[in-house]
Amino acid sequence: MPNKPPPKGWLWSAEAAEYLAVHVVTLYRWRRDGVGPKGKRHGRRAYRYKISDLDAWMNEDAPARAAA
Repeated sequence: MPNKPPPKGWLWSAEAAEYLAVHVVTLYRWRRDGVGPKGKRHGRRAYRYKISDLDAWMNEDAPARAAA
């Protein structure tokens, strides 16, 4: 995680994983496989997630998410 905080309304990968109640590796796997919430690259390796995108992803159809 970068040293500075993300912009207001965003979470770094570790914080987003905690928000979703999953392990951060699961979040990385979802991103790799294209099935998880939408994230935005920040620099070379860091990703951040918009809280509203995480909420929208969690509220999507449950069977589609279960496949993730």
